[in-house]
Formats: sequence, C-alpha cells, structure tokens
Amino acid sequence: MVAAWRARAIKMYPSDFRDTSAEVWVTLLAALCSSRQAEITDTLVELLVALVHKINTRAERRVEKQLTAELKKVRGKEGILF
Repeated sequence: MVAAWRARAIKMYPSDFRDTSAEVWVTLLAALCSSRQAEITDTLVELLVALVHKINTRAERRVEKQLTAELKKVRGKEGILF
C-alpha cells in the first residue's frame, strides 16, 4: 500500500499536490518520506559496512607486514649468532 502511494507521489508534480485535498497530500508525502528515509538508512548502513571492511583489510595487511618484517629481523640475527 505504501509503495503504491510512493509511486503515485513520485509521478506527481509539486503543483499537482496543490490540487489534491490535504488528507491525500499529507498521505502521499508521508509515504514518500518514509520510504526515502528507509532507502537512505539502508544506503548509509551499506556504506558503513564497506568502510569497516576496508579498515579491517588495511589493518590486517599492516599487521602481516609488521610480522613479516619482524620475522626477517629475527632470522637475520639468528644466522649471525649461530
């Protein structure tokens, strides 16, 4: 039902809203705003998940790089000592 109201509101021009009754006008705009709010929230959550994934990937690479560097240092010292 809300999807149908949203579709109707999207097709209307702003001047068309003036021609409708206040009840219809408010209902259509409420449906449109509600669905847009949900879409925006979903998009923001997807962006946040992507950002967290990117940060996590960078952190993993940095840790692996540091561990590899430390292992190389230890192997070099071990060869000199023994």
